[in-house]
Amino acid sequence: MATSLLRLGRLGSLKCLRQDSWGSLRTPLTAAFCTEAKEPKKPAKKAKAASKKPAPEPEPEPFDNTTYKNLQHHSYNIYTFVDKDVEMAKHRLPQPSSGRPSPRH
Repeated sequence: MATSLLRLGRLGSLKCLRQDSWGSLRTPLTAAFCTEAKEPKKPAKKAKAASKKPAPEPEPEPFDNTTYKNLQHHSYNIYTFVDKDVEMAKHRLPQPSSGRPSPRH
């Protein structure tokens, strides 16, 4: 077997294996095993469950976020970020420095 595989080359061994696998699927035992499919047993339906009608789903409320304002924490205007930035500037720490001048300056 090994010498025949060496004569066929690298892909020849795959061809032999592929042909062997087709032959094994054609045997009656394997074919009978593969073709017999049993359907799973379905549970018996309850008569009470079929008679109950599901409750209708409530209508979804329309989504409107234009009226929401979180006035407890924020005051909204177009300069809100700038106002907070200026207000917090006095609490900022300076950038760390090694004491040497920067090579980019």
